[in-house]
Amino acid sequence: MYGIVLCPGCGRKRIVDMRNKVSVCPYCNSSSNIEKTTILFSDKDQSVVRKVFENADASEYPVAKERGEDPDPLSTLVFEYEHTSGTLEKLTILASGLTKIYGEFTEDDVNENFPGNAEQMIRVMIAQGIIIESSFGRYKTV
Repeated sequence: MYGIVLCPGCGRKRIVDMRNKVSVCPYCNSSSNIEKTTILFSDKDQSVVRKVFENADASEYPVAKERGEDPDPLSTLVFEYEHTSGTLEKLTILASGLTKIYGEFTEDDVNENFPGNAEQMIRVMIAQGIIIESSFGRYKTV
């Protein structure tokens, strides 16, 4: 779930990932508990929240509508991965997202969507108990 909140420090609007407990304002660098901030708008779809943030009048935000499935789950996964701090948290998001999208994923799936050292990423995910090898060369979250 993503939301538009008012920063308690500077009062500016910003977008947050509401799964996190704390968020740091990019404008004033103050840290705030997301549950205690004023939430102006929220939606499961990050692109909807971004569009509302860019286009909405400051005084009115539309009521969130229930949405079906994410029309572009890979884009959402990449966004979540890129906006997450901490290596283990990134790998957990990566593994659960690829499992949700593909059921099981391969090293090629990791490398195609997250170029880099897919082999090492998979080794760390296995070592940390994030994924298991369900069959030769195929992985899924635990």
